[in-house]
Amino acid sequence: MSTPSLGGSAPRWARAALVGGVLLISLALLGTGIWLLTLERAARAAARGNLERAAALYAAAEQPFVGPLAQVFPAAYGRTVLAQVALAYRRGKLDAAAALLDKAAAASPSLSEYAEFAFWRGNVLIRRALANEDPELIMKNLYAAGDQYRKALVAAPDDWDIKHNFELVQYVLRQQELDRQKEEARIKSILERIRTITEPGEREPPPPEKRG
Repeated sequence: MSTPSLGGSAPRWARAALVGGVLLISLALLGTGIWLLTLERAARAAARGNLERAAALYAAAEQPFVGPLAQVFPAAYGRTVLAQVALAYRRGKLDAAAALLDKAAAASPSLSEYAEFAFWRGNVLIRRALANEDPELIMKNLYAAGDQYRKALVAAPDDWDIKHNFELVQYVLRQQELDRQKEEARIKSILERIRTITEPGEREPPPPEKRG
């Protein structure tokens, strides 16, 4: 009577693992294909001006990136979120665009170091500056936008869109600084004409008891 050999089971396990691996790869490729197709459909909808449809498709493409997957695949996750930011910006929904950027930075912190992320953050800040009437808040948003564009240039120094926006903001800030200096000089020249010592007028004669 022969003893069953355990070694014969090894090829079966190997075949099962191979089949499982092929199945997982096939599912991953299928999922990636569907994801890319969704992105393509969203881009086509946006090009046709159907922004509502495009936003819905981009949101659907974002769904697979739940939990840690947004951190594992920041570039792919950012591609879906930043497309939504661009659409919200295009539709004038600045609060929605800012909320999407905040959500993306929380879900995948490394995404905030990407040039495109900082570029859109800067764009939102510029729009907020334009929509504001408070000079202090305008300058605050302009300086913050300049910082974001500078950060984006570190990541993508040859991007002409980022360079253009950065230089435009710096020009505005320089003009504001020159205007401030001119105003300060004008005020100073006015203040320098203020008298600090009054000329003495005619004095009244002292009372009788103090004369002589």
